[in-house]
Amino acid sequence: MSVLGTGFRYDCEIIKPSGEIEQFTDFNLLPQVSIDHIVGLLRGDGTSPISSWFVGVFSGNYVPTSGVTSADLPVVVGESTAYSQATRPVWTHAYDAVSLVDNLASKAVFTFTAATTLYGAFLVSSSVKAGNTGVLLSIARFNTPKTMDIGTQFSVAAGITLVPTT
Repeated sequence: MSVLGTGFRYDCEIIKPSGEIEQFTDFNLLPQVSIDHIVGLLRGDGTSPISSWFVGVFSGNYVPTSGVTSADLPVVVGESTAYSQATRPVWTHAYDAVSLVDNLASKAVFTFTAATTLYGAFLVSSSVKAGNTGVLLSIARFNTPKTMDIGTQFSVAAGITLVPTT
């Protein structure tokens, strides 16, 4: 028997226009809609597989709860759209054929066009910036808020490890 891990790990890197680099790791919450989606796939109850996932960031001082959904992203969560990419960056993931699914080889990158403070990041099935549809797979609040200046490049590698029991 194997167990799905407690959720996603977010490995982030900030590169400021000055060249200063900061790296940090935080962990997520799997909201109930995510758990329901995964269970639906396992049970074959008509839940459709989703082939593309996207990374978003939020600037609202929001603390994730199990009841959060993609409908909450624009207003309640406070998704940030102050970056140059036209859509949420795609989560281009790979499976290591053992236990890890992540996008470490192809991180999601945001280039900020306005100064903002980020409180967290998320994975969702819609690419639309400030969109409120799709399945919210994961949401992580950073341990400390992160300041993004104009021109700051922020990258996110998100992954989940499937851990066999011993």
